[in-house]
Amino acid sequence: MPKIFGIEHIIFMLISIVVMVTALILISKFAKKERTKRVLVVTCALIQLTLIIWNRLSVMEYRGGLFDFLPTTFCGTTSLLFPLAMIFCKKDSKMLQFLASCMLLGGILTFFYPDFIGQSSSVFYDKTMSGLLHHTMGVFNFFLICVTGNFKPSMKNWSSLIFGLCAFMTYGIFMISIVGKSDAMYIYSPLIEGTIFNWPFVGALFIILYTIALIIYEQFTLKKEDRWAYKTYAKIKEKIEKNKK
Repeated sequence: MPKIFGIEHIIFMLISIVVMVTALILISKFAKKERTKRVLVVTCALIQLTLIIWNRLSVMEYRGGLFDFLPTTFCGTTSLLFPLAMIFCKKDSKMLQFLASCMLLGGILTFFYPDFIGQSSSVFYDKTMSGLLHHTMGVFNFFLICVTGNFKPSMKNWSSLIFGLCAFMTYGIFMISIVGKSDAMYIYSPLIEGTIFNWPFVGALFIILYTIALIIYEQFTLKKEDRWAYKTYAKIKEKIEKNKK
């Protein structure tokens, strides 16, 4: 039976890391034309879309319901929407920023802690392998759109996280109350059983980490006067000075 950090999981992680790093290095070195970059982004988005569809069809096969095609987790929902955003959204799109951030967090967490890996005696069980692959492809695609310049995170799109999380919550409530799923989007149960990683905790933690990551990103990529932190500080300083007069 495959286990988290068992031999099958470790081999999968090692192979995936080597392939992803090698591919990203080659792409950054040789993919210089915008058309080439676009073809790579669309191709990899379609690969992820194929993997998540494979995963959802395998779930439908074993559960037998039409609505089982619809994902009920953050990662599954994001894996379905993120590749579509890669294809159709602009690089500074709020939707792309939200989905890319969710994909990175959920993909990395699942890459290192795939709680579904022991659902069969073989890691090649279709639900298991498709789950591992669509999460891993999502992580790769995040770095791909960064390397190719097809994604530019910005604090001006910070609100996308709040609206996105509200949309995911609404979808989860719909799946529970209308479709009849016992739980969806981790509204009633934690991501990892027996932990504090429930919806309010993870949502708050995500918002904090997301904000810190964007501020750090802008520190390295933008001029001082264009950074959100600097502009906010300047505005506060200006108001304080006005009040003193």
